[in-house]
Amino acid sequence: MVLDSLKEAFARVADTPVLWISGLFMGALFALDLFLQVGGNTVLGARIGFLGLCAIPFFLGGSYGAIRGENPGIRGYLRSGVRYYFRILLAGAIIVAAAFLTVFLVMIPFTILGGSVQATMTLSLLGVGIPFTFFTFFFDTAVVFEERKVLDSIRRSVEFALKNPVKTAGIYVVNLIIGILILSLYLSDRLQPLMETNQTALQTMTPDQVLNLMGPPVFGIGSVIACFTILIGGTLLLSFKACLFKRHAITSDSAAPPQGEFDEKGRWYRY
Repeated sequence: MVLDSLKEAFARVADTPVLWISGLFMGALFALDLFLQVGGNTVLGARIGFLGLCAIPFFLGGSYGAIRGENPGIRGYLRSGVRYYFRILLAGAIIVAAAFLTVFLVMIPFTILGGSVQATMTLSLLGVGIPFTFFTFFFDTAVVFEERKVLDSIRRSVEFALKNPVKTAGIYVVNLIIGILILSLYLSDRLQPLMETNQTALQTMTPDQVLNLMGPPVFGIGSVIACFTILIGGTLLLSFKACLFKRHAITSDSAAPPQGEFDEKGRWYRY
């Protein structure tokens, strides 16, 4: 069950300290990138964000390796991160490239028919991004827990989502709830000025004025809150995803008998 996997994720986070490394990295990356973007260093922020995204597969491999039980210590974490890095990176790059290519192909006919470019792009991103994310969500866990190759990990993720649509949807619901709670924690002090502002005056404000009223979201204590919330949420969600895949994919598939046949001498050959 989804809730059983969530309980296991809480237990693993509590008894495996190295799992917090991934959440700490993602939190620090998010806070630093947002700090630079708001501070006007958009070019530097974009470069750091890109390099950070390229480094995330290392931390995914390390966390999943620790949950798999290869070695819960820091050495095992680093070893797993290096071992699975390129497979996760390449599979993720293929998925992103395929998604953008599909968005481009979907946009062509709508643009030719005279549709708004901005509206067409938004609808295409949603129409392509949601199913792509749904069916390829477990590609990285397939790499680590089942030792899948690059393309095979994507195929395995699609197969798992098709066989377990309720469980896959369930993890999205739980992730959404946790994400809303984290966002509420982060924005709670920022929304207070909006609640105290006259509603008539608030309706006449521009988006820039509303943002200025809320205050810079990442300067001072805001950056610390951002890092802290992503630290907790990222660590928990990665563990939850890994525990669900490990519980429902490996246990069920490992019970299937291997396919093969005996030769004339009674020797078994597996297909």
